[in-house]
Amino acid sequence: MTDPTSPKRLGALGLRRRLGKVQIPVALGMTVVWMLLFDGFQLRPESLGLLLLGFLVSVAIMVVFPLPPIKPGFRLWPFQAVRMLVYIALKMFVASFQVTAQVIRPGTVRSSVIAVKLRTGSDLMLVSTAIVTSVIPGSVIVEVGQTERELFVHVLGADDDEGVRAAERDVLNLEERIVRALGTRADIAELEEALVSGGERV
Repeated sequence: MTDPTSPKRLGALGLRRRLGKVQIPVALGMTVVWMLLFDGFQLRPESLGLLLLGFLVSVAIMVVFPLPPIKPGFRLWPFQAVRMLVYIALKMFVASFQVTAQVIRPGTVRSSVIAVKLRTGSDLMLVSTAIVTSVIPGSVIVEVGQTERELFVHVLGADDDEGVRAAERDVLNLEERIVRALGTRADIAELEEALVSGGERV
């Protein structure tokens, strides 16, 4: 009979407990970021292997560095999720050409750091918006103000008032797409209330 207090038995129980704390939605989100970083959404033979490796790395990170449970979490809205993914893909495609044009254009490449106040109070929506904003070429998150719900974004080419306003609209549009695709009912209601009271609508 196996001794329940043996180091081997305790080690197995500890690993099982850690695996039980793996949050699959978070692991899937990390996998999406992995695929975006390694340009894995192209139809190539190695894309499936890259997807599997990204998921395994995400699970391993969560096992080694357990995260506290995300509350209230998120809820997947399939139609809005498709709209969000198409929107992000188009933004990445267009932004890549814009960045290339700015780099090869004669003269100094100008940029600005802008502060964008988000409209929802969810930490998950805040983090998701920050990650997606950084994935799009030409924009990088330099700081996140969790208490103020603000993202400080370094934007390439935003060198005047019009460019700053356009960059701010882009971040808010991303936030709206993400909230409608992944937010809870409370998140969506909070967004709608902000829009009714004068916020930007996509």
